[in-house]
Amino acid sequence: MMPCLRLATIMRTRLMDDLLNQDGVKWVAFIGPDALPIDFSPPDQDVEAAVAMWVGLDVLVEDTPARMMVRTGEALMLSHRVDEDRLLLIQAELNANIGSLRNALQNAAGRIIDLA
Repeated sequence: MMPCLRLATIMRTRLMDDLLNQDGVKWVAFIGPDALPIDFSPPDQDVEAAVAMWVGLDVLVEDTPARMMVRTGEALMLSHRVDEDRLLLIQAELNANIGSLRNALQNAAGRIIDLA
């Protein structure tokens, strides 16, 4: 792996870990243009079904949303678009601070795009 690419991967992992360390966050995924997770944390989570569902919801709307939120009886999911092809998605507990999570997602998305 080239040093520049490895540094970008390390920085992306740190940004995702920062999201994971937000109160109430269960997992975080970085989704690519092929609707598959480029990276996710923690690594023992099964995020593929949630990612597929999320990309399906994203396709249903006419305009590409910059951010989305879905709240169920058991979990809260929020996403923030990094660019046209990639987005960050988190699953959190119902009692998580939505405003704080949205700010953290926006900040991480802005910083991840700079790594590309």
